[in-house]
Amino acid sequence: MKKALALILGIVMVLGLLAGCSGKEKGPVELTLQLWDEAQQPVIQENVDKFNAAHEGQIHVTIEQIPWGTYWTKLDASLETDEAPDVFWMNVYVHKYSEAGLLEPLDAYIKKDNFDTGIYAKGRLDAYNLGGVQYALPKGLDTVVVALNTEIFSRYGVDLPTEGWTWDDMRGIASQLRDAIAAAGGSEYPIVMELDAQPSWMNFLYQNGGYYLSPDGKSTGIAEAASKDAIQQVVDLMDNKQMAPYSVLSETKGTDLFISGQAGIVFIGSWKASVLENSSLAQEGNIQLIQMPKMAENNSCGMGGLGYVMASKCKNKDAAWELIKYITSAEAEQYEAEKGIDIPACLSAQSAYVSNFKNINAQVFMDASTTGFAYPSNGNFDWTGFVNDAMAEAFSGTKSVSDALDNGAAQAQAVLDELFQ
Repeated sequence: MKKALALILGIVMVLGLLAGCSGKEKGPVELTLQLWDEAQQPVIQENVDKFNAAHEGQIHVTIEQIPWGTYWTKLDASLETDEAPDVFWMNVYVHKYSEAGLLEPLDAYIKKDNFDTGIYAKGRLDAYNLGGVQYALPKGLDTVVVALNTEIFSRYGVDLPTEGWTWDDMRGIASQLRDAIAAAGGSEYPIVMELDAQPSWMNFLYQNGGYYLSPDGKSTGIAEAASKDAIQQVVDLMDNKQMAPYSVLSETKGTDLFISGQAGIVFIGSWKASVLENSSLAQEGNIQLIQMPKMAENNSCGMGGLGYVMASKCKNKDAAWELIKYITSAEAEQYEAEKGIDIPACLSAQSAYVSNFKNINAQVFMDASTTGFAYPSNGNFDWTGFVNDAMAEAFSGTKSVSDALDNGAAQAQAVLDELFQ
C-alpha cells in the first residue's frame, strides 16, 4: 500500500513538473502583421518593437512585408487557410473582404475598452464603417488643396485669393491672370489640374451636390444634374482660357507645369507635398497653400488612406486588438509622422508631420482632413473605367458633357447592376 501511494505521489510530482515546464515553454502569443510598403516597414518595425517590449512575455508581433504586386493574391490564398496574418493593411477593398466574412468586426472591442474613435479624422474612420460595423482603425490619409505661385500673382498684379473663396472668386481671379498674361505676352496658365478623379473632378461632384458613387455602393451619380454642372464648370474654365486646355493637361501633369513656373494655381493632393517642398519654387518662398474654393455646397475633399484590420480567423483576437489599438494610437502615428512616412489619421499627431516641411505650410493639408470625406468606393473597379472614359470625352470636347456622362453612367451602371443583382 505504501509502495502504491509512493508511486502515485511520484507520478503526480512528475506531471506537475511537466506541466510547469510546458507553461514556461509556451511563451508569448505570436501575431503576424502584414503590409506591402517596404519603404514604410522600417519605421513601422520600430513601433512594433516598442509594442513587443511593452508586452514582453505576453505578445510578440512579426511583420511580413509582401510586395504590392503579390499582396492581394497571397492574402486571398492565406485567408482561405489557417495561414492568414492576424492583422493586415486594408484600403478600399474592405468591402470585398468584409462581405466575404474574412474580417473581424471591431465594435465589441471598441465598446469593451470604451475606446475613443473621435481621435481620428472622421472621413477616414467612416471609410471602414460598413453598414454600421467598424472593420478597421485608420492609419493615414491624403487630402487635396490648392497651391498658388505667389511670384506669378505678384508679377501680373493680381491679388491672391483668401480662405473662404468660391468658384466665382476663382473664375474672376483666373480671368485677371489670363488677361494680364496675354497683355504681357506671357505663356503661363492661370489654372492647371491633374484630371484624375481624386485630385480634381471627383471632389467637384460632391462639392456641387452631385456624387460619384452612392453610399451603398450600388449606383453612380455622374449623370445627375449637379454632377454634370460640376464637370461643365471645369470644361468652361478650359474653353474660357482660364485653365490650360485638355490637350496640354493630358500630356503634362498639372503639378509639373506648376512647379516649373507655368501656372498660377494648381489643385494638388497631399501625396505631392514633398514634390512641392523640394521644388525651387518653394525654396524661393513662392508657394502658398490654401483650401479649395467652394462650389454650390462646400469645398470638402475625398480622402484616401490605409487602415488596420483583424482577420476573422485570428486565434488570438484580444492580442490582435491590443496591437491595432497601439499601431493606430497617437503615439505610434505621431512617430510615423515625425519620420514623414504618412499623414496620420489621428488628428493630434498631424502637427508632427507638418514639422517635416520648411518651404510650404503643410498644415493646410491637415486642415482639409477635418472636413474631408471617405473616398467613395465599393471595392470594385470594373465600372470605374467607363466613368474615366466619360470624363475624358467631356474634358476633351469629343462629346458634350451631358452626352458623355449619360453614356458613361449607363455603361458603369450596367456593371454595378450585374454586381449587385
